[in-house]
Amino acid sequence: LTLITGPTDVFIALIKAALFGLTAGLIACYKGISVGGGPAGVGNAVNETVVFTFMALFAINVVATAVGVKAGT
Repeated sequence: LTLITGPTDVFIALIKAALFGLTAGLIACYKGISVGGGPAGVGNAVNETVVFTFMALFAINVVATAVGVKAGT
């Protein structure tokens, strides 16, 4: 495993993990603070949070992986 991973791979993984955590947390906080409509609104906010977080993390992963591949070459 250490033969195929280098410092660049570890650095990119750490950056991606930090971005994923920050993004998921910010989206969840925003959706949680702006919820309205009682219990049904909370359910809708949770559903929207999951969908928006998935889309955001997918986009971040694509960009970060492309940057990582460019940096590794």
